[in-house]
Amino acid sequence: MRYVTLLSLLALALGITGAARAGDIYCNNQGRDCSDRPSPGATFVGSTNASIPSNSEPAAAPAANSSNSNAAPASDAAANARLSQDASRVAVQKDVAATRAEQCKQAKEKYQQSVEARRVYRVNKAGEREYLSDTEADQARLNARLEMERSCGNSAS
Repeated sequence: MRYVTLLSLLALALGITGAARAGDIYCNNQGRDCSDRPSPGATFVGSTNASIPSNSEPAAAPAANSSNSNAAPASDAAANARLSQDASRVAVQKDVAATRAEQCKQAKEKYQQSVEARRVYRVNKAGEREYLSDTEADQARLNARLEMERSCGNSAS
């Protein structure tokens, strides 16, 4: 029991020191899958150590910023801009996912209706139904299936 506790404390200490020393951040082109290790095609995003003051900085520098408290430092403005951009990116991804889900749902319904229908028809310019032959109906069902697979992926059975 004591051995397990000692190992867990050691792992926790190593994890904390590793997190404290984590420096640069790299992300892939889509902005997902960020890491502290660069990978092929990854771009440098920033450094997490920017907020930790180094020993070579004078102590009077923060006092100069506090006298002009209405203006945010440039790093805060850049961070706020990055956070705003990230929030916008997440909102766009949510909208795209919702639209794709709706398109998938509609394609599934259309395919299911074409399979369940005894006779398949299309509406002509005059607004009248034109019933399809068996080969045309099979082609329409196949087209509906392909549209469903395109909208939902191949696992949409």
